[in-house]
Amino acid sequence: MNVSVAMATYNGAAFLAEQLASIAGQTLRPAELVVSDDGSTDATLDIVTRFKARAPFPVRILENDARLGFGDNFLHAAQACRQPLIAFSDQDDVWLPDKLRAAAERLEADRSLLAMHTLTVTDSALRPTGFQWNPGISRDCRHPPLTLHPFGTGWGNTMLFRAELLGLIPRERRPRQPGQDRPLSHDTWIYVLASALGAVSHLITPLILYRQHGANVSGQTRQRKRNRWRALIRVPIGEYREHDRFDADMARLFAELAARPGPYGDAAAQAAERYRQRRAYWASRVGVFDQARFGDRFGSFRRTRALTADAPLWIGSRAKDFVLGVTRLGSSPIGSWLLDQKM
Repeated sequence: MNVSVAMATYNGAAFLAEQLASIAGQTLRPAELVVSDDGSTDATLDIVTRFKARAPFPVRILENDARLGFGDNFLHAAQACRQPLIAFSDQDDVWLPDKLRAAAERLEADRSLLAMHTLTVTDSALRPTGFQWNPGISRDCRHPPLTLHPFGTGWGNTMLFRAELLGLIPRERRPRQPGQDRPLSHDTWIYVLASALGAVSHLITPLILYRQHGANVSGQTRQRKRNRWRALIRVPIGEYREHDRFDADMARLFAELAARPGPYGDAAAQAAERYRQRRAYWASRVGVFDQARFGDRFGSFRRTRALTADAPLWIGSRAKDFVLGVTRLGSSPIGSWLLDQKM
C-alpha cells in the first residue's frame, strides 16, 4: 500500500514541525511527501527544507509563482503525487501513528475510492477540548455509490483516496461551491467524485488531533454556530439557485465522463441521472419564489415533497417556503429581510 501525502502550506511555521514529525512517525510510512507552498513569508519553507534533509522518505517542495488559494494549492500538491493512494495533510494538525495504516487497510478491504475517519478537536496546545468532531460517521462501514449526500462529510484532513480520481475531470472545471463565492474546495471536490462513482469507507476511530487556533482556514466552531442560528430564521433563496446551478453542472460533467471510454462509464451515467434528479428538486424550490402565478408557485411547492434532494425536506423549511414563497409574504419588508438573496 503505497501512499503519497499531499500537504498545502501557507505561513504555517507555528505548528508545522509537529505535523511533519507525526507524518514521519506513521506505522505505515508514506512513500513520499509533496509540499505545495502558496507564497509563505514566514519560516515555513525553512522548516520543510530542514525536514527534507532528515526525512525517512522523499520530500518534494513546490513553490507556487502566484497564489493559488487553499483549495487549488491542495489539488496542485495532489496532482504532483506519484503513488496510487493520496492523503491530504493540513499544516497544523498532528496525526496519530496509525492514521495511514488504518485508512489504507480499510480502503483496500472495502475496495473503496475514499476512506474517512473521525478526529479529536484540540486547542492550540493540543489539549483536547472535549469536543469529538464526528462528520456524519457513526460506525465502521462501507457506503455504496450515490448513497451519501454530496455535501455530507468531506473533511480533507480525514481523507485517504485513490489518485485516479484526480484525472477524471480537470480541477479547473469543478463547479462553484453553493453559498460561497469560490470553486469547490479540494476536499469537497474529491468527496463529490468518490461518493458518486464508487464506495466510501467510514472509520469511527479518531486518527488525528485537529488543532483549533485563530488562523484556521476552516472548522471555526463559533462561526458555524452563528450560521446555524441564521439558518433557522432565514430562507437562503440565493443558495437554492446556487444548488440548482451546481447540480446542473455536475450532471453535465458526469454525462461527459460517461461518454468517454474508461472504467467509470456506467457509474458516471448513473451519477449524471442522480444529479439531474437533484437539479429538478432545487428548480422546484426556486420556482416557489420565482414564478408569477399562485398556482404555479403552489405546484412547485407540492413537487418539492416528491423530489427530495437525498434527504427529506425539514418541516420548518417547508413552512418558510410556503409562507414566504407561495403566499408572496416574502415581498413584505420583513419578508424581504428573511429572504437571503446572496449568491
